[in-house]
Amino acid sequence: MKSLILFTALLITITNVHMAQASIAHYNVSIVFLDDTTFTGSFNYDYSNQQVSNLQGKLDDVLMGNVEPLNYQLNAGSDGKGGINASVYALNTTAISTNPPINNNAYVTINFNAANPTLGATDLAQLAYMDCTAQALMGSVCMYDLAWHDPVFPMAGGAGVLSETITTSDQVPPVQPPQTSNPIAPADCLLNWAEKNYPQLFAPAGAASQTQSPYYYRHYQNTNAYVGISSDNNHVYYLGPDGNLLDAGQLSTWLTTAGC
Repeated sequence: MKSLILFTALLITITNVHMAQASIAHYNVSIVFLDDTTFTGSFNYDYSNQQVSNLQGKLDDVLMGNVEPLNYQLNAGSDGKGGINASVYALNTTAISTNPPINNNAYVTINFNAANPTLGATDLAQLAYMDCTAQALMGSVCMYDLAWHDPVFPMAGGAGVLSETITTSDQVPPVQPPQTSNPIAPADCLLNWAEKNYPQLFAPAGAASQTQSPYYYRHYQNTNAYVGISSDNNHVYYLGPDGNLLDAGQLSTWLTTAGC
């Protein structure tokens, strides 16, 4: 009971402290589309406000033998399923069309779990690319992979497998704020910190992280408790054995407290 009182007091105290800095992490992303076209790139992600920045990379249109640099991140936001979509373009415009092409633009959309990007896509159907550059055209048709389009892709070939891999990176572009030195995702860093500092509440330590939209959480069988992060509002929540859900406040504040 003493531990619960101390923990609750800490929740109240920290919730009222204004955050001094955001927690930004850098990630590498690799996508293989149905026709074996690939995208390799990187991006920064601010956990405090779920903002993506500096998404860039290269689109390798394998079937047509065309490689395009994509450097203009123009779209980003929630996918409505606990994930984030972000799109990067070859030109500084979102104007693009499959048939007939209206310019020489190309783009890729990535998708990832808002609480932990390394979990990958929350919805594979959100992953997309379109290459309407001159070297990628088949007559007046662009190369593409669009789940909502009929057909989904214009040219058969490749392994027919859609996949995305996101990993943390040790390198952060110099234009970005310094990255935390912790090699794991900030959400898991925080949950590890909670286990270490409040073993009476979160036992046994080392519980597996799980995802059930909108929560990224851990369940502790010995103490019948849950702690997790909601992608709906980026708050930390605690559910104890009494069944009462406690809003512990902003994730960003807790990340600062835990040194994550």
